[in-house]
Amino acid sequence: MTEAGPARAQPMPSDAPSLRRRLLALLAPPLFLILAIGALAAYGLALRYAGHVYDRWLLDSARALQKLVQSGEARGELNPQARLLIEFDTEDRSLFAVRSLRHGLLSGDASVPMPAMLPARDDRAVFDDIRIGGHVLRMATVTLGAGEPGDRIVVSVAETLHKRQILAREILLGTLPIELALVLLALGVVWLSIGRGLRLLDPLVAQVGARNPRDLAALDTAGVPAEILPLARTIDALLARLREMVRLQERFIADAAHQLRTPLAGLRLQAERALADPRPETVRDALGHIERLAEGAGRAAGQLLALARTQAHERAIAVAEPLDLAALVRECVAERVPEALARQIDLGYVGPAEGVPMRGDAVLLREMLCNLVDNAMRYGRDGGQITVGLQRDAEADALWVEDDGPGVPAELWLRLGERFFRVPGTAREGSGLGLAIVREIAARHGGRVRFGVGSTGTGLRVDVRLPQT
Repeated sequence: MTEAGPARAQPMPSDAPSLRRRLLALLAPPLFLILAIGALAAYGLALRYAGHVYDRWLLDSARALQKLVQSGEARGELNPQARLLIEFDTEDRSLFAVRSLRHGLLSGDASVPMPAMLPARDDRAVFDDIRIGGHVLRMATVTLGAGEPGDRIVVSVAETLHKRQILAREILLGTLPIELALVLLALGVVWLSIGRGLRLLDPLVAQVGARNPRDLAALDTAGVPAEILPLARTIDALLARLREMVRLQERFIADAAHQLRTPLAGLRLQAERALADPRPETVRDALGHIERLAEGAGRAAGQLLALARTQAHERAIAVAEPLDLAALVRECVAERVPEALARQIDLGYVGPAEGVPMRGDAVLLREMLCNLVDNAMRYGRDGGQITVGLQRDAEADALWVEDDGPGVPAELWLRLGERFFRVPGTAREGSGLGLAIVREIAARHGGRVRFGVGSTGTGLRVDVRLPQT
């Protein structure tokens, strides 16, 4: 079988979401909002400058009328030609009024009001916004001295705002296409820039695509943009988890091969023995050996699976649920009582019946306790005593299991819990995985395991301290 080569880049599905389109969809509304704000600002600015321009024209009309008054031509009614020049306008309505502070209206339209404030000097002018007949008008006012002491002539010229608004709209309509073109140009530049920016991902994509399927090393992030580094680090974290899973799988395969090789070889040997010697007593003896070997292989396989399941729970506490540790321990002990009675073992529990809350994985904790009790029953003595205890102190929940069997020499305590380690000289069958499972589960819950001598001075005591949560 040939090894698979590097995976080729797959074509992008036609219905895949486009990053360009999403970014443009995010950018387009703000840009068009800016366009609308710019249009309003442009219209206001155009209206302001149109006002300045027509205010100058209005002031010129007022000055011209002021000169006519000074020359004496407007002391009474204006002649038709002068009046036509002032009032004639194809787009706006224009009005004027010449008043004496003493004698009132001298000429013009009486509907034109007096200004709110008179100019301080004859060479100054004031502007007012007035309303006549429901129309808003702009009015310019100048003054000049009268022949009588204390009297002044007030000259006012007013017009509607239609021309100003037309000019402002023309300026807006002239600038709006330019602004719209600039917005569309900006979106086009963004579209092209995104494309160029996404090309920075090509080396990273090529690096991942060229990887051998078994190459789970961290990515080379040299030259990767800072904005892409979180993605690269996430990929590295995923690769690290995959490396750990592969390591656990390889270790499980090696452990299974190590642990099942001997029972399988024994099963084959006993089968060949029974086939070679068909006498009933030989076959019966071979079948007895096959039964014990199959039981041992099944137990070893179960413990291997339990250890693999334990190692797969990388964050047991993160997915833990609230439980009552005392109730769980009592339940586990009760399940083993029939087996203990069959072997004439006094199996007992010392501790509270309930009320020891904690957060943890109930399946893993049950597996841990079952392995502790199984270890005590397997390596203790028939007709002996096994005690399971639980106590809560200020810092942790202390769970212990002790027996009164032959025990383990103190110099070997440090090795207890190693995978496949069995105390030399032990006659009982076992896989050497039970205490390894206990240590693994305790570590997943933030606890630790200690070994010592039983309270009677003999046997083995296993203490598990689990932090309170």
